[in-house]
Amino acid sequence: MAQIVVPVASEKLMKKALILAILLIASISTSTSAEQRRGGAGTATGGAVTFAVAVQDPAGTPVPEVKVTVSGAASRTARTEGGRIVFEGLPAGTYKLRFEKDGYITYERELAARGSTPIDVKVTLDKMPAPPPPPAPVAPVTPKPRVVDAKVVAIDMPAFIEKYYVGRAAGKTNPLGCATGGDATLLQLNESMAEHTHDDADEFFYVIAGQGAARLGERVEALGPGVFMLIPRGTAHTITPAVKKPLEILSLRAGAACSG
Repeated sequence: MAQIVVPVASEKLMKKALILAILLIASISTSTSAEQRRGGAGTATGGAVTFAVAVQDPAGTPVPEVKVTVSGAASRTARTEGGRIVFEGLPAGTYKLRFEKDGYITYERELAARGSTPIDVKVTLDKMPAPPPPPAPVAPVTPKPRVVDAKVVAIDMPAFIEKYYVGRAAGKTNPLGCATGGDATLLQLNESMAEHTHDDADEFFYVIAGQGAARLGERVEALGPGVFMLIPRGTAHTITPAVKKPLEILSLRAGAACSG
């Protein structure tokens, strides 16, 4: 058999070609692997959304312990640390973020989230307004006491009655005197007086002359010379004289305004 002799120059060329082929295959393999890695990472995170949340007050101070609720395509809840919180791995979609903390006004924000770039969510929470101060207490209005420029009164009652005698009239009232604590009146009755009530005064009766009766509701008291009677304020009463002669009564009303 004939022996083929390969020139030395050709052998060197073949070795170089073989080395170039090996390097080309390795380069293609490396490029494919890198592309596959990049493509795999994009598939894993391409649809994920990240919210980078920062919460501060109007002065720019971070607000900690804010409850942040994310609802929408997915739901998450967490609290800020140092005014910040990050929500990762959320699917794309529309979300509502709610921010809550005692002493602050609750805040909500809606946003549409797309892409893998982190979305900055900056929020300013306003503090709750201070409650209005309670109304100042109103001092009770104390009515000023009624002050009367009273004068000393001394009356001869028999002479006074004779001078101002009722005669045949149904009745007659004559003021005797008045002071801050009440007034005094002479009552002369020939006929019954209408039932009435004194809401602002207690009434004291002292019978000077005549006969009659006092009716206080269902109670009836006989009246005659020297009889004293106290009628508390608010008590309805009427006085009826006997028919023979007038019933003459000294009336003292404690607390009432002067009658004249």
